Amino acid sequence: MDVLLKTVPGVRIPPAPRIEEALQQQGFFVFVFLLDLRQLLCSYHRQKQLVMTSIHSFIFGCCTAALIAPAFAADGWMTDLPAAMQKAQKENKLVLIDFTGSDWCSACILLRRNVLDTADFREYAADKFVLMEVDLPQRKTFDATLRAKNEAIARRYNIGAYPTVLVINHQGDVLGGFEGNVKSLKDAIAPLDNACTADTIFRQAAMQSGTTKARTLYTAYTHFPTSKSFAASAEALRDQIMQADPDNVTGIHDAAAVQEQARLFLQQRAAHSIHSPAMGHLLRQQLKDALPANRAGVMMELCQHSMGTAETVDDLQTTRRMFEELIPLLPPDEAGEIRHYVDTYFRDLGALLQMLKASRPR
Repeated sequence: MDVLLKTVPGVRIPPAPRIEEALQQQGFFVFVFLLDLRQLLCSYHRQKQLVMTSIHSFIFGCCTAALIAPAFAADGWMTDLPAAMQKAQKENKLVLIDFTGSDWCSACILLRRNVLDTADFREYAADKFVLMEVDLPQRKTFDATLRAKNEAIARRYNIGAYPTVLVINHQGDVLGGFEGNVKSLKDAIAPLDNACTADTIFRQAAMQSGTTKARTLYTAYTHFPTSKSFAASAEALRDQIMQADPDNVTGIHDAAAVQEQARLFLQQRAAHSIHSPAMGHLLRQQLKDALPANRAGVMMELCQHSMGTAETVDDLQTTRRMFEELIPLLPPDEAGEIRHYVDTYFRDLGALLQMLKASRPR
């Protein structure tokens, strides 16, 4: 997926010459390794964060001029959220919102081409969703009024990664969705069907109160996608459950504490360069302070910082020991991937060090 350097407005992507230079570097596969670690980090976190890292953009490339989308939403896609919600209420449907960057986000363009603009998707969605597009292109000719509305919608739902597809009900409650370049309709159907199930749960909760309502809503909350973006988008639901469950029967207050600490950690890191000594000191302090659920995320950041600043083979040996401490904290599938990377890339520390140094900006 493509991720913003800043929150909207102000989309920025790396200029093409820097991409070409990075691709030509001798140590490019190490860059891809670090990218994969970041992607694992993004999938691991299950809490809110305000700022997301931007290196995912490189994997798809940013020079997609030939694929630039038209200035207006495609046929069947609405661009007015209140009208879409009203239509959904009238037709007893949900609203599916595609948050996209039609002229800079290559993953967004591929998602539309391979899934959302296909006849099979239209047939699947016809009786379930009102389709809504929230486009944030870079071109200056894009309608200024619509841009302002789209930026407000993106802020409302805390959108940090593009593409993101949200499913909401006619009241604006987030029910689910997915993010990133989902490559086929089959891969999109499962999370979208889960969102439809969440709508049924919401309707049930509307007739309940107190702890019973909190438990029902928590069931919907726990079925949300586990990415950080969706934790952010679902914050309103989280707060609703907390209000209905002051005694923390569901454990939602503990989850909120984890999310708020993760938010604080991200804010603290934003003040430092990723490879600066100050960042290393901050990450070590955060590791001491981290709640158990946040410990793996901080350790992943610290491992990446350690690789990025390694100057000697001894430094890389220290980094490897850090990865060994991290692996038991990860879910089995992610632990297996990290194990594979460590065993592959740390086999020859001298060669790894050379390629790491070669891949650094000069």
